Amino acid sequence: MTSILPTSQAIRALGAQMLGRELIVFPVRHHSPACAWQLQRLLAEVRPSAVLVEGPRGFTPLIPLLVHPEARMPLAVYTYAVFKEKKNDAEEKQEDRRAAYYPFCDHSPELVVLRFANDNGIAARFIDLDFAEQCQLESAEGDDEAQSLLDERHYRRSRYLQELARQLGCRDHEELWEHLFEVPAMARDAAAFVADMAAYCHLARSDYSAEELKAEGTLQREAEMAWHIRQALAQRQAGELGDGPVVAVVGGFHAVVLPALLAEPPARPSVSRKGVGDESSALIRYGFERLDRLNGYSSGMTSPAWQQRLWAQMQKYAKAGIFDSPRIRRESALAFLFDIAFELREKHGLALPMPAMAAAYEQALRLCALRQRPAPVRADVLDAIVSCFVKGEADSDGALVLGVARRAFSGRDMGRVPPGASTPPLVKDFEYRARRQRLKIDDSQPRRAVLDIYRRPEHRVTSRLFHGLMLLGVPLGVRTAGPDFVNGVGLDRLQEHWEYTHSAATEAALVEASVYGVTVPLAVANRFAARLDRFESGAEASDAKAAAALLAQSCVLGLHDHLPRIMSALRRAVGADAIFESVAQAAGSLGLLWESREPLEARDIGELKPLLQ
Repeated sequence: MTSILPTSQAIRALGAQMLGRELIVFPVRHHSPACAWQLQRLLAEVRPSAVLVEGPRGFTPLIPLLVHPEARMPLAVYTYAVFKEKKNDAEEKQEDRRAAYYPFCDHSPELVVLRFANDNGIAARFIDLDFAEQCQLESAEGDDEAQSLLDERHYRRSRYLQELARQLGCRDHEELWEHLFEVPAMARDAAAFVADMAAYCHLARSDYSAEELKAEGTLQREAEMAWHIRQALAQRQAGELGDGPVVAVVGGFHAVVLPALLAEPPARPSVSRKGVGDESSALIRYGFERLDRLNGYSSGMTSPAWQQRLWAQMQKYAKAGIFDSPRIRRESALAFLFDIAFELREKHGLALPMPAMAAAYEQALRLCALRQRPAPVRADVLDAIVSCFVKGEADSDGALVLGVARRAFSGRDMGRVPPGASTPPLVKDFEYRARRQRLKIDDSQPRRAVLDIYRRPEHRVTSRLFHGLMLLGVPLGVRTAGPDFVNGVGLDRLQEHWEYTHSAATEAALVEASVYGVTVPLAVANRFAARLDRFESGAEASDAKAAAALLAQSCVLGLHDHLPRIMSALRRAVGADAIFESVAQAAGSLGLLWESREPLEARDIGELKPLLQ
């Protein structure tokens, strides 16, 4: 063990200390409707003099866009940093790329407090270390997959919370949290809520040593946040802010130690930025599917569509003066059962009579009573669905039902960036071209596209868009069937079959690909030209086979203006290649290109036939 667990009296004292007259340190779980509700009610009672939010301080200029009336959640701040490191004199500089998301939805406490500050003319800013600085402190290696800046792995790891979940009959910390905090959200006052949060977060923190927290950068981040809070308190005392308290909205894992850090302030961390080669942040669209922890997201609440419906109902009932969490959750459970049953009937032809619906709702209510909670949680509804909608084995016959149910709880909503946002031109150009080609990019629903590239010129344009995005490393579409002219595979097919899904990762990759150009064709051309440069310099394989593949790829991408340069490189490669197999394969590729002139629009390559001969 790394620390002695505090007594109940000490926890209550800490909770009272976090709700002070001059400073309120409000602990949250990210994307929690309960935390958002409690914070919203507290803000209505006290008028803050300043609002501070956990998050990289470089995000502060993006706050006006986040709170813009036309911004539709979910959105995310996408940030990346590139580090250049020279290991020794003999080696060239290596690039380490790191990227992360900071997502927001309507029930994010951070967004609730930022919107309140905007509506009431209160200063607001982010107070954490910038992303590049956080990367410098972490011991983890760089990862091409963007991570979350709202990671809550500490709760999942806590042995104390695991044991508490077992004793209360909960399967994991997610069900435990919903059982303890979400169900009674509207019935508690702020003091009781913050005291319970302090106890919960202390249990999670007790599994960590100071050495572990320092190694992952947690202590340095908390020192940075404490410094910003002290600065705001000093401004308040100097009369530069209003008379209300400074409100700091911070993840509960950090919030429980901030009062002690303010009593005995540590030095502000100094993190070198010498190795940072490039960094940038942008507000992008995000989707509920990616927000859901079950789809790989490791922060905040599970099942965002479920949480969003609860949050919307809480707002609706509060306006009517009704503060009845159990009623709201019962109605939401019934609505989800109807939605899931409707999709199973209409889209999948599964017969679900009304008695099965009634039985599922009754079972959800009886399960929550058995588990000693006043209203259903997500797990109760899912258990009822398995019991009443699945005929046969849950792992086999129930796969369809569970898949539909989990998609319903996850949701497919995508946000909308407000007008005036500094969206990179490449992102705007992609959206224009995708809609012009009738591609659906307004949600994260997987879709298919069948392209008749031999007979329909507009389908060739769509094909080039897909292929160009693949060259740029933008995850949108995957070709599942059709001719592969570069590798000479599937040439008996007349159509290309693509499966595509627009997601936050698509937009994030477009943000980074903006370094190549402001339009998709320009970015693709520059990216291809860079590859051609590497070919001509010998940095890539420069034999006849590789040169012929480049020629075919340029036609697939529609880069016919590059053909003279490629043909010149191809002639040199064929003349210099001493490997018969490579030259023979190049001849095969050129023959294929000659025969496939129509879909590749290679009719005007006059030098192709003489070179082939």
